[in-house]
Amino acid sequence: MAVRHLLHLTDTHLGLKRRVRRAQDRTARSDLLQADAFEAFRRALLPALRGEVDLVVHTGDLFDRSRPPRAEVVRTCELLLEVARRVPVVVMPGNHDRRGLQRWLPHGGRDLHVLDRPCRVEVAGVALGVVPFERTAAGFGVAAHLAVGPGVDFLLAHQAFDGHQVPGHTFRAAHRTDTVCAEHLPAGAPFVLCGHLHPRQVVQVGETSVVCPGSTVRTSLSERSQTKGAALWTLGAEVRWRWLELPSRPMHLVREASDLSAVAPGDLVRAADETLSQAALARGGWLLGGGSARPRPPEPEDGADQLALPLS
Repeated sequence: MAVRHLLHLTDTHLGLKRRVRRAQDRTARSDLLQADAFEAFRRALLPALRGEVDLVVHTGDLFDRSRPPRAEVVRTCELLLEVARRVPVVVMPGNHDRRGLQRWLPHGGRDLHVLDRPCRVEVAGVALGVVPFERTAAGFGVAAHLAVGPGVDFLLAHQAFDGHQVPGHTFRAAHRTDTVCAEHLPAGAPFVLCGHLHPRQVVQVGETSVVCPGSTVRTSLSERSQTKGAALWTLGAEVRWRWLELPSRPMHLVREASDLSAVAPGDLVRAADETLSQAALARGGWLLGGGSARPRPPEPEDGADQLALPLS
């Protein structure tokens, strides 16, 4: 393989908007986490911009919404093209990108590969089986067999696999029709580069290692203790990976007065009552929800994220 180092990131949720407010703001604002998400995306791509990797792979949920803000699309395209001038980039949609990514991103060029459909491709000498989000494990199985064909170095997926965990829940194929197990995986794919689950984790499904680096940014209060980042793969006689960590804005659930001591200026807070909310604001925290913010309509077909506690 021509590639020595591969950078894998996923679930960047660009355009992420949640209502927040602080003591000096009269009205709630929704761009704070949007800025955090893009900064995490930029930081995650620094190894590629510095020439430290030979290939970049993004395994879905590039954007937070299926119709991302135009300004977010523009700066995302600019950054991806900057990276693609240095190393090849492969991007595929997740469930949040359910209308596909080719309508938003430039594609058809030599080094930016935007793949909206299951396929088998070779990029920089690495064979990839690409399977964007499927609503059912059975549908994933059919698509994966077609994408892997005679064999691949990596299968790219945006799914929950048997044994995957999110706070308070373990995915089991016996209980959920959207959870992939060994019977859905074709032979000839020793590793899955996986998206969809926001906590970083590795599960063994049959003979296949499913490696999920998790989201690059905290999108939910349930993720407040999770370390965010990406995965750096080293390819050769032995294939290895290690986690790359990204800084994340602290989040706190303030249930009682003693919890306030952890709140620092700029931290995100959800408090149990108005008294604690005001105390958190006085410490410089950003209050999640923004008080009078309208509810955010849910994204459909979101099996993993539905189990997380939303911010607004």
